[in-house]
Amino acid sequence: MKKKKHYIRSTVLLLSVAMYCGLCGCYVPIGKKDDTTVNEPTSAVTPTADRSVLTERQKAILAENGLPTDIDKLESNQKRGIMNIENAFLYLDEKYKGVEFECLSHDSAWIMGQEKTAFVPKGYDKEDSRNIVTVEKDRDGNYSDKYILVAVREAMEKVVTDYVEAYFGEGNVKVYVYPCSADMEYDDVINENTVKDKVESTAVLFVPDEECTEAQLDAFSDTYLNDGHDFVCNFRATIIRKEDFDRLTYKNHSDMYDRDHMIYDIDINMK
Repeated sequence: MKKKKHYIRSTVLLLSVAMYCGLCGCYVPIGKKDDTTVNEPTSAVTPTADRSVLTERQKAILAENGLPTDIDKLESNQKRGIMNIENAFLYLDEKYKGVEFECLSHDSAWIMGQEKTAFVPKGYDKEDSRNIVTVEKDRDGNYSDKYILVAVREAMEKVVTDYVEAYFGEGNVKVYVYPCSADMEYDDVINENTVKDKVESTAVLFVPDEECTEAQLDAFSDTYLNDGHDFVCNFRATIIRKEDFDRLTYKNHSDMYDRDHMIYDIDINMK
């Protein structure tokens, strides 16, 4: 396997959510440029009105984790955790009206840390780390998130895939996109046309050895860097064996980056 670098290598960061049993004061498990305009801290949400009463949503979370749904039977750190989760929910409810979220985990703030609660939009694949929306609360009680990067991903992936397939042929590539920044709001129209000049991404691109040679992948790199396309995306492009390509999915794609699977691997980064 050969490795060729075009400009500075772009690192794709994969998020993971650890699953651990029980609500606790530290971590509560439930069952790309990195800055975006929508990640600026917003005003603190109004806390749950009555901290002596659990909402149906709170009761469902507690029940799923095998904990009492009677607030008087919860330990103090469990009460604090479930209240903080509800407040993060209220923040999302207010900001993204009409979107439902499921809670994955909660990480309480320590002395110098930020409180973090991980969600996934309802109906999205929980095992795809690109779908995770982390709500952070700073020490002043302000909340922030990057849900917009989840909202724009499918449209951006279509843009990038269409471009690559125009070069290699339909069905001859698999592309997984990671939006890094989005100069958009949730209320904006999100489609293949609107994301082109608003979203910056990285992507991993796979092509099978039966359809692509090293020289062809190098030629694609040169074309992409010089053709004046109307979107911003840095690639890690990899040729793998046809049998590996046929069984390739997002969930197993990271397994392909070793000597047993890679035939040729390059980075294609815009200046």
